[in-house]
Amino acid sequence: MALELHNFIWEEERLVQVETQPHHLAGILAVIREMIEDNELDWDALYSAYYECEEDGTTTFYEAESAEAGSPGIWTYMVYDCAVGEETVITDININTLNPVLELQKLFIK
Repeated sequence: MALELHNFIWEEERLVQVETQPHHLAGILAVIREMIEDNELDWDALYSAYYECEEDGTTTFYEAESAEAGSPGIWTYMVYDCAVGEETVITDININTLNPVLELQKLFIK
């Protein structure tokens, strides 16, 4: 059965949460800046974004405080192929998803 996560439908994929690294923050920041510039938005008008890092096989998601999905955060997952019906998300409750958002805001506001 397909999964719904971060406004996406995931089919034939398994997601394993990993710690967000500095290069993930740099990647998501570049995506956010491009979206803001292309659409003439303010930081507060952006609800969500994602960045795929081909080098390490991860996808990083940003969700703003105002997003309908709930609390703000940045989540990074390793993405693996799997058989139909074996889709799953493996999360680590010890990973803080709010601190990367605060770091990202500091980078953006400079």
